[in-house]
Amino acid sequence: MRRARMIVKAGLALGVLYGTAWADTVNFTVTLEPEKPSGPGKGAATLSLDTATKTLTGSIKYSGISAPPEVAAIEGPPPRPNDNPVTFIIPLPANRASPIGFTMTLPDPAVAGIRSGEWVLLIGNKQGPEIGGDIKPAP
Repeated sequence: MRRARMIVKAGLALGVLYGTAWADTVNFTVTLEPEKPSGPGKGAATLSLDTATKTLTGSIKYSGISAPPEVAAIEGPPPRPNDNPVTFIIPLPANRASPIGFTMTLPDPAVAGIRSGEWVLLIGNKQGPEIGGDIKPAP
């Protein structure tokens, strides 16, 4: 009986170590440029994705947009042609002055999507995005 408990404990310890070893934090950068050719806005974002907890943490710096942002989102390609893009709204703080910090939990498809390099970060107002850029792995 004692040996069986030791085997179970060893198995649990290995399971914890195995899970921890595969947990990964991946960092990304975003260069934010005007969505309209004549727009004056610009900025940059740094993102950190904890794949174990599916938590995305970020900091967004911006300047030159018409007003503090009302909306920020990460957006992926549509699942099928003619569908709308996959969109996740970023929770913005009450004080939206640059830089903006945020933390959000993502579903599995969004974690995989961000890692794929096909997703973008957009910032703007109710009329639409003013600046945006591709989410790329940090160098």
